[in-house]
Amino acid sequence: MQRGGTLVREEAKAIERDGEHRISVRTTGATLAGDNAVVAAGAWSRPLARQVGDAVPLDTERGYHVMFPGAQSLLSRPVGWAEMGFYMTPLADGLRAAGTVEFAGLEAPLNPERTRFLARGARGLLPQLSEPVSEWLGFRPSLPDSLPVIGSSPRNPRVFYAFGHGHLGITLGGVTARMVADLIDGRRPVVDPSPYRPDRF
Repeated sequence: MQRGGTLVREEAKAIERDGEHRISVRTTGATLAGDNAVVAAGAWSRPLARQVGDAVPLDTERGYHVMFPGAQSLLSRPVGWAEMGFYMTPLADGLRAAGTVEFAGLEAPLNPERTRFLARGARGLLPQLSEPVSEWLGFRPSLPDSLPVIGSSPRNPRVFYAFGHGHLGITLGGVTARMVADLIDGRRPVVDPSPYRPDRF
């Protein structure tokens, strides 16, 4: 990495104190130590925060997707059907129908009725669609007040949180990273972080 970082592709298993002024993150393959740790694991952040001692009421909204290959020319732009709660978007390899919300955690298997609902709805608008060739679901990290958690842990000020953006993780990732970097470096963040503090619940 150009500015001195190292990319480690491992699953974080535990966050632990490492003496008075250090933090260790134990992964599936190593233990990494540093002055600070940032928990930005999206829907998987809750168990890591719990290890630090913080009970954050993070839940998981599951959104479903189906893909109709070669059908992207049927629409020239994303189209939403508000009453049915989904969007259709033309992509390079087909037409994607995506949407709905399901609270079912991280472990439950894909619910096929959700994907059938999307396929039926898409074909209701575009009867020429064939059967979809792929289906999957994504996990949206969501909190009761629809705001993310951004800031240092009340239990350990060397651990910082940056998760819970719901449907807007990619959109808000950049400004969240800037806020957390400012907090770690002791600067005033570009956005007031107090509405997002981890102990607000």
